[in-house]
Amino acid sequence: MKFNIRAAGMGLAAALAMTTGAQAATEINASIWFPDTHPLTKYGYVEWAKTLEAASNGDIKVNLFTGTALLPPNAHLSGLQDGIAHLTYHAGTYTPTDLPEDNTLSILGFGLRDIMTSSFAVTDFFMNDPEMKARFDSLGIVFAGGYATPQYTIMCAKEVKSLDDMKGLKIRMPGPVHAEWARSIGAVPVSVPSSEMFTGLERGQLDCASNAANDLKSRSLWDVAKYTYNIPLGVYFAGWEYAFNKDFWGDLEAGQRRIILDTISDTLVDTMIGYVNAAEEALAEAPSHGVTVTQASAEDLAATNEFAANIVRATAIKEGTERFNVPDPEGLVARFEATLTKWEGLLDGIDRADAAALKKVLKDNLYSRIDAASYGN
Repeated sequence: MKFNIRAAGMGLAAALAMTTGAQAATEINASIWFPDTHPLTKYGYVEWAKTLEAASNGDIKVNLFTGTALLPPNAHLSGLQDGIAHLTYHAGTYTPTDLPEDNTLSILGFGLRDIMTSSFAVTDFFMNDPEMKARFDSLGIVFAGGYATPQYTIMCAKEVKSLDDMKGLKIRMPGPVHAEWARSIGAVPVSVPSSEMFTGLERGQLDCASNAANDLKSRSLWDVAKYTYNIPLGVYFAGWEYAFNKDFWGDLEAGQRRIILDTISDTLVDTMIGYVNAAEEALAEAPSHGVTVTQASAEDLAATNEFAANIVRATAIKEGTERFNVPDPEGLVARFEATLTKWEGLLDGIDRADAAALKKVLKDNLYSRIDAASYGN
């Protein structure tokens, strides 16, 4: 049986019934709440499932649930813990109480500009830092791979051609540092899930939304947001692209774990390249859908970069202390920054479109060094 993508309309009981019973292959029930067209789903799950089945000679198969077929967006941690899914994508900002360190570090994303350095560093740090490993262990999950988005930008239902034009506008923001930036330019930050951007813009509850530009196409935002102000607002990397239920992971053989980790390593690179390409393609196609795309002015870029340089780190430490109750947020941030510096060096001079070179660096310096037999035990 090939891996199955379950449509949202399929009954849960019927879908799960197809994954039970005596079967030779190990089957992974995986859930990601983005649509099939989203790069994190298309490359990270749909294509990975095919790669995994081929690499395992049919020994491991994926039953893939997309959208809300299995779990709503904010239940991709609890559903993983409960074993409803064996593997999920999860946006960590949905569960800050459960993932305080992750939420603290995600604030730093506002100041990051390279998707490869960010995603590789996040994956390395979350797999190897003792504090992060202890957190995941306490939750009963096994982190297996991270991600980062292309640069967040601003997509609006009202005409916007500068930061001054955003004064007083209601803008969907993904986290506390983005909200602080919005307030700094006189806008009104609104906290809603990215899954609600379309309806918020359509109904006038939002004037603008901040997310990666691929959502103009993958979520059809260009139908309701006719103005994009293309200013870089950093990457988003909270949560994970891949995490397993700990009991399920524990039942896998070491050889199966090795195949899973190796295929995730390569797929992470393909997904990040595909994500960047999707954002660039959406911006290129947007005018044909009636969207006016305005590139940020030098003045607005300078102001935003100054905010990132002067405010972001302090905000992460402050939020880590006061909101997320992290014992040593400054130490956490410093260790993560050291990991970022490490990957900046490892990736120096490598073409970000050279998939083979990027895969070699990631596998040689991270995934091949993970002991599949003991990792996550």
